[in-house]
Amino acid sequence: MNSRLAIVAAYAACVLIWGTTWLGIKISLGGFAPVTGAGFRFILAGLFLYALAPAMGVDVRRIKPPLHLVLVLALTMFGLNYALTYLAETHLASGLVAVIFGTLPFFVFAFAHYMVHERADRRTIVGALLALGGVATISLVGDVRADVLYVLATLGASASSAYANVYLKRYAEAEPLATLPPAMLLAGVVMATYGVVFEGLDLHRALAPAPLLSLAYLAVFGSAIAFYLNHWLLQRIDSGRMGLSALMIPVLAVIVGAIFGHEVFGVRDLIGALLVIVGVWVSLQRGRTASQAGVVTPIVAPEAASVTVPEPVMAPTRA
Repeated sequence: MNSRLAIVAAYAACVLIWGTTWLGIKISLGGFAPVTGAGFRFILAGLFLYALAPAMGVDVRRIKPPLHLVLVLALTMFGLNYALTYLAETHLASGLVAVIFGTLPFFVFAFAHYMVHERADRRTIVGALLALGGVATISLVGDVRADVLYVLATLGASASSAYANVYLKRYAEAEPLATLPPAMLLAGVVMATYGVVFEGLDLHRALAPAPLLSLAYLAVFGSAIAFYLNHWLLQRIDSGRMGLSALMIPVLAVIVGAIFGHEVFGVRDLIGALLVIVGVWVSLQRGRTASQAGVVTPIVAPEAASVTVPEPVMAPTRA
């Protein structure tokens, strides 16, 4: 399992899964309201990971995860992050949401500056300005200018995920199969309860094949399997290489949305998306240099948002 082929296969699987989950969210919204759908997704994902733990040789009954970490992950990584992402996709194309969410590295750098005293260099600042210019192009003068609030919701989701990244760095040694399932279940139960009470649940729509299959795909592959593969990869490749997924996933999401979701993007939307992707690329050059120098750098996988910020000199232990 440590062969180069296995690493390439796992990396490709993560990019493929997280590049398609954005459209999966859009399809699931055909049967579930935003918060309701996100809630059921993480209930299923948490249960799946609990079932997976014995097969992976992890006895979760003997491992007590830090309560504060479970609460923070439930609130920021799986709760607020996904509630806002699902809400954004009710009005924006899935590919555009993926691109805007790709600003996550800049929020990571900002939180790291205040929480772990990392300083952003010139490349990070230039990249952030390019990405913000792209977001402004999409939201202010693009074809979706009437949906600025949903662009802001996506940025809020990205910021929430970034905070979880930086917080999780301090506890990278925590066993993921003991930490992630309770956080997922807590967030899922709270969101599903809120959704059923305040959004309602139309069983006829929810049990239709397309949204039901999308929900299963998002829970099993987009949440449980991809998170575990991401953790496995973080133990075997450096942060610079893993961070490059931040460039590939939004591009794949735009392509998948256009081909399979029949999403139409205006010229200004595409220009804005390109600016965001170029900005992330510029900032990641900083990340790769820092990684080689032994400095802490963020690792990003936009849709999943379940990424640690490990010390490159240590073996990361998070999914």
